Amino acid sequence: MELIKFIFFSLIILQLALTGCSNSNNQTKHPEYLETTNSELGCVELNYDSVTYRPFGVFGGGGTLTFSEFIGNQIGIRKMETPPPIKIYEIKGYNSKEWIVDYDDVLMGGNMIFKAVGVTDIPPELAKYKQYDF
Repeated sequence: MELIKFIFFSLIILQLALTGCSNSNNQTKHPEYLETTNSELGCVELNYDSVTYRPFGVFGGGGTLTFSEFIGNQIGIRKMETPPPIKIYEIKGYNSKEWIVDYDDVLMGGNMIFKAVGVTDIPPELAKYKQYDF
């Protein structure tokens, strides 16, 4: 009887250990958008996959769109020196090599829209959020 109890508890512990390991491997890993400071311009830039993004404006949700209607899928995290990282999302209907938005679910102080360096065509839907000339 003691052997059966030992086997039963060993199987339960093994199952819990395997379940814990498999859950940690299922978490989605998002690429890191490296945050750097451009001291010449006095702004923070994000860099990922040979693309440099600069601040464009803040989406505050005060218009006709809610944040969930504005953003698409999470595509990365903003790598900063102090955690927690800020989530990076695509903007629905726009190429993420040109336009991205960050979302800080801790501070909730607005969502910064970033424009890739070299993008000169500003869609009217995004132009209304423009606050910076970088």
